[in-house]
This record gives sequence, structure tokens and C-alpha cells, in this order.
Amino acid sequence: DERSHPPRPSSTGRGAPGERRIITVMFCDVVGSTALAEQLDAEEWTEIMNEAFDYLIQPVHRYEGTVARLMGDGILALFGAPVAHEDDPQRAVLAGLGILDGIHEFSQNLHTEYGIDFELRVGINTGPVVVGEVGSSQAGEYTAMGDAVNLAARMEQTASPGTLQISEDTWHQVAPLFELESLGRIDLKGK
Repeated sequence: DERSHPPRPSSTGRGAPGERRIITVMFCDVVGSTALAEQLDAEEWTEIMNEAFDYLIQPVHRYEGTVARLMGDGILALFGAPVAHEDDPQRAVLAGLGILDGIHEFSQNLHTEYGIDFELRVGINTGPVVVGEVGSSQAGEYTAMGDAVNLAARMEQTASPGTLQISEDTWHQVAPLFELESLGRIDLKGK
């Protein structure tokens, strides 16, 4: 079991070793953002997303996660890197639920003002990754790499609008703490 072994250094391509560890990865994005952006002026969409990022980022920080990346319509957050907590999977789920709950009024206001349905979906997975600085001397970022990240992305991509979907690995960590509904087996690209 990888959880019983200390973190092992590995190469990230920038000369500095990354660290292998078990973390919980969360992706969150706007459902159908391309179609929504096409309905609005680019400046309006930018203003909406800048305001929405507050709703996405605040719960991550509240539960002491790290926002590793802002994407045009969402975020990648890490729970367990660079700072680890014993209950990182629980913190990730609480942050995801906080995002979905917190965005509700904002979404209603957008529907009233612009006539758009602004919905989010969240995907979470727990597993082994290499964390650290990646990139080149020209550009880099602190992030996680590994199949656990890919599976978290698939959880987000297959989640229904307005929901949080977790992998079985995360479920094992948080099942006693939350009311969960099994979705059964989900066929994922490459899985």
C-alpha cells in the first residue's frame, strides 16, 4: 500500500524533484461554458467568470486546499499538497459542496439579468500523484501529475449539472461522513 511508504522524490523536468504522495484532487467547471460565452459579449463573460471565481476559490481556501490552476471556466484544487491534513478527502468534499451551495444565488441573478443557466459541476478523486513545480524556466506552476488527476477530471466531466461526483477511492475515505448515492459503474474514456 503506497500510503504506508514515505514520499519518494521524482523528477518534474525542472531540475527540482517532485514529491510522490496521496492527495485529493478536485475539478470544478461551468457546464456548457462555451455556449454561454457565445451568448454574451466577451467583456460580460469575463466579468461573470471573474466574479464566479470568488465563489469557486473561497470554499477551497476555507478548507485549506490549494488552487493549483484557474482555467477559463473552472479550477483545479489540491487537498493534501503542499500542506497535508489527515482529513483531506473530507475537506475536498466540504469545499465542493460549499461551491455548489454558494453559487446558487449568483446563478439565479445571472438567470434574471442575462437569461442564462449558469451551473457548475464538481469532480473529486483521491490517489497517488507527484506534486511540485512543473514546467520550464520560462513558465511553471505548482501542480499534481498522475492518473489520480485524470480520474478527478473524468469525475467532473461526467457529473450532472449542479452535483458533486466522487470516485470510489474518495468514497472509501468519506462514506461514513456524508449521505452518498452510488452511481454504479461509469465507463470513462481510457478507463
